[in-house]
Amino acid sequence: MKSLAQRKGGITYLATVVIYFAFTLYTAHHTLYLQDLVLVSAVFSILALSLDLVAGITGLYSLGHAGLFAIGAYSTTILNGKYGWNIFETLPVAVILVGLTGVVLGTLSLRVSGLYFAITTFIFTLVIVVVISDSTFFGGLQGLAGPIFPDLPSWLSFIGQPVTWIASIGLFGTVVVIWSIRNSRFYPILLAIRDAEPFAASAGVSTSVMKVAIFGLSSALAGFAGWIFSFLGFISPGQFGWTVSVNIMVMVILGGINTKVGPIVGAIFVSVFPVVVSMNPFWQEVLFGCIFVFVIVVLPQGFMGVVGNLARRFKKSQTLGLIESHPTSSMADQSHWTNNKKFGTDVLALDCKNITFGYVEGSLALNKVNLTVKRGNIHGLIGPNGSGKSTLVNLISGQLSPNSGTIEMNGKFIENLKAKDRSSLGLMRTFQTAVLVKEISVRDNVILGLYSRVPRIATRSALWPFLPSARKDAKNMNAFAAGALKETGLDDKWVHMRIADVPHGIEQLTQLAAACIGKPTVLVLDEPLAGLSTGEVAKVAKILSNLKSAGVTIILVEHQTKFIFEMCDEITVLAAGELVKTGSASEVKSDNRVREVYLGK
Repeated sequence: MKSLAQRKGGITYLATVVIYFAFTLYTAHHTLYLQDLVLVSAVFSILALSLDLVAGITGLYSLGHAGLFAIGAYSTTILNGKYGWNIFETLPVAVILVGLTGVVLGTLSLRVSGLYFAITTFIFTLVIVVVISDSTFFGGLQGLAGPIFPDLPSWLSFIGQPVTWIASIGLFGTVVVIWSIRNSRFYPILLAIRDAEPFAASAGVSTSVMKVAIFGLSSALAGFAGWIFSFLGFISPGQFGWTVSVNIMVMVILGGINTKVGPIVGAIFVSVFPVVVSMNPFWQEVLFGCIFVFVIVVLPQGFMGVVGNLARRFKKSQTLGLIESHPTSSMADQSHWTNNKKFGTDVLALDCKNITFGYVEGSLALNKVNLTVKRGNIHGLIGPNGSGKSTLVNLISGQLSPNSGTIEMNGKFIENLKAKDRSSLGLMRTFQTAVLVKEISVRDNVILGLYSRVPRIATRSALWPFLPSARKDAKNMNAFAAGALKETGLDDKWVHMRIADVPHGIEQLTQLAAACIGKPTVLVLDEPLAGLSTGEVAKVAKILSNLKSAGVTIILVEHQTKFIFEMCDEITVLAAGELVKTGSASEVKSDNRVREVYLGK
């Protein structure tokens, strides 16, 4: 049964939809002036939402959306005006054409990042504007007359002006798609790609593919906005210049980047305000520039971001996601971390042979290092700072590739596989410094570890709340994560708190739970005790014992030698990128070379 909060939320959504379409009906019967304002506001709201999809959720700041917008508008106008296509036939062409353009642009631009990505997309807009300005096919500087939207059948005439309804329905559909993504299990994954990309990759996420796909979806929405915009009556190059790209960015940041309605608020203000006050275009740009600087300096979270922060102060707990559920006893026992996959008679879980790696030519971080880890063992990896421990861990987990040598895991050679592919083979890891998504809850960070075990998370995200299978998966993932957190010793008070609000020890235990929840066969832990209290160290010791009992092979990098000697079945010592000793705790402690380079006389 639905909770009272869920029923109230459903009523609120329904009331919002009724009011929205009642306003649309009112506008469709009002003056052309109001209809044009609503049409422009809807178009730029779609553009702002499409940009926020990449800038706010994945951190890709694009200045190419004006160019994508232009392609959508011009393709619609040309197909209708020059070739006689029906306007509804032009819609899929405009959306797919611009979406594919975005995929190509994203693929090329993602070779760079940050400022360079913005510059690359900005140049794209400049090129598009130059092409349509200098070509008679596109009408040159004078532009082209847009298509005329056909009249509705007489039995539908009571709803008013059809273009108003097209713009309103288009914005509503865009909001539904983005709202669905934000409420899906795919949303935390996108945030991880933005803020914790190594963490996402270690969980099996193809981060580059996801970035390109989201940029393609964002581009398709920009093309959709261009299709609607073409019905305004006339299109020309000046409507798609570089200032439009900047203004779209201003809309997003002013309203609140990565907020539910912030981009719409910003779009309405930026598109409607100059029209209402009849502002000179020059002073309009000056004003928006000043507002942009003010928001970045004083209110970097935008208007709706500030409102959201104030609202959170009045909440006793913070949650993310549609479904709140509690773990059953079967999800909180030791077996839930057990991977039952069989590997025949092979006793080695990991076999690294002659691993050589250098960050720069002529200097080796690792020189012909061998590491063999027996199945079901806890294998320690120690050595002084700069000995190559973290480098070897990154080579095993796929963040780096060796210059030479082989890495065999569970009978398969993996040295040429990417990190995302190794997770599907049963390899998971944690990081020396917890790499997590600060703005989402402890539970949702743990859920990231289930990515490779739940099918079609990305493809179902656009309709997630409406799919019974997706809702069922969300409920199971929530319960599974709660069970994993309970196994790490974290009680319910931490489950729904944002990572930004929890202490360091909880972060470390969270990433450990995230690595374990995917049922790894080999688990690599890079200094899991860093910054932990004595009580938290004891929790980690118990967790490792349980994992070992469940058959998980653990590679443990740690500077606390007392913990290493007590927990590990075997220990490997590195120094200056070379292997010093491998053996039991007693053998390693008594070795003269080990005492010389690491333990001390």
